[in-house]
Amino acid sequence: MSCDCTVISGPALVGWRGYWFRSKGDVVITKETTLTPVTVDSFGVTDQRVNTVRHTVSFTPSGMIAQNETANTDFATLLNTYTSASTEPKPGQSLFKWDSAAITGYATADAGAATTITIASTAGMVVGQYVTISGSSTAGYNGTWRIEAVTSSTQLKLGVAYTTDPTTDGTLSYSDALVIHPLFQSGGTEKIITFQNVALTGLPTLTFSATETVLGAVTFTALYHRKLEATDVDAIVDYRTWTTPGSTQLDDFYPDAILTTPPQVRYGADSNDAWTGSDPVAAPWKDFCTANGMTVALNLGTADHVVDSCGLVDIKFTDLTLTATGQPVGELVTDEEVQKVLRQQDMGGAYEGRRRGQSMKASTPMMLWIRLNAGEVDFQITSTSISAGAANYGVTTMRNGDLVWQGLRTFSSGVRQPLFTVGYP
Repeated sequence: MSCDCTVISGPALVGWRGYWFRSKGDVVITKETTLTPVTVDSFGVTDQRVNTVRHTVSFTPSGMIAQNETANTDFATLLNTYTSASTEPKPGQSLFKWDSAAITGYATADAGAATTITIASTAGMVVGQYVTISGSSTAGYNGTWRIEAVTSSTQLKLGVAYTTDPTTDGTLSYSDALVIHPLFQSGGTEKIITFQNVALTGLPTLTFSATETVLGAVTFTALYHRKLEATDVDAIVDYRTWTTPGSTQLDDFYPDAILTTPPQVRYGADSNDAWTGSDPVAAPWKDFCTANGMTVALNLGTADHVVDSCGLVDIKFTDLTLTATGQPVGELVTDEEVQKVLRQQDMGGAYEGRRRGQSMKASTPMMLWIRLNAGEVDFQITSTSISAGAANYGVTTMRNGDLVWQGLRTFSSGVRQPLFTVGYP
């Protein structure tokens, strides 16, 4: 048998919402199918039937977070949604976006074989994505069509034959697509892959350290396009011929935005005097360092929605929780100081923070503030309380172990506030 085999390999860009990620390692696509067994008493399991189908795309982004060269970074694209009360999903809200834009014009394309439409912005839209026109006075335009080309920042070429410029233009509706674009052609068979209906369903763990980049692995989930039949060939994914990535895709990378720096950490009431000599927070908690950096785990709660006729049709947001872990070190970080901060959370009473059934919230919110490069990035967990600590006794181990901070929700006029915010100079 001949061993003259073509081995296909190579990295890829990942595009989502108009931004192009580069990964630290592999980009992995996984198809997950849950099955329903058909059981007969005399034979056992006689068949397996399809129940639900989803595709996931997982990778670890390069880690761009600083905005010294561009506001478009890995961190901002993935997490800015969760830093504002107005954009963070509400419990029960879908993680899958379904947006719309007014159509303001139609024009012929490809000698009438296709139609160019004009909208306010084509940002984030890609070739191979399916979009839906509704409300046009020319009935032949109403339907779901493939984007054949993004011809400008306001125009799309769609795979529907041009007939006329309608009196009423109608509305264009669309979901978030995700594109996997190989950086080079391997073996002559590479394809550009476009997933039609995609949401971010697994948030990264954040590591603030001199030896690690900030962002951990992320997971995107792709479901059927809501306006296509499950039997349609492009209902989940579209394949098209490979082309060289364009300058817009390649220009999204700035190595200096990837920070690996020891964090400064502050734990105490929010104050305009933070990081100054007059900071009201007592030493050592107004400015301490750590043995191994700070880790922030973002736990995204979700709920699958399955209907009998279509299977898995949506994934809803249920909650977001946060824990931060770090091992404080320094001349003033003594065992006594650690025990004090574990016990005294400004809650009142002789044994603050130790009574069963008591809220972990302090009367004045205690902020955990993680600062990189003297304020190039300020990551602030608005309200926290230390929920666990450790003391170690041994020849080679440090006495004070990890402290664990629990992120706590705050409310303003009945409105739920984000667990964390991010500031830049």
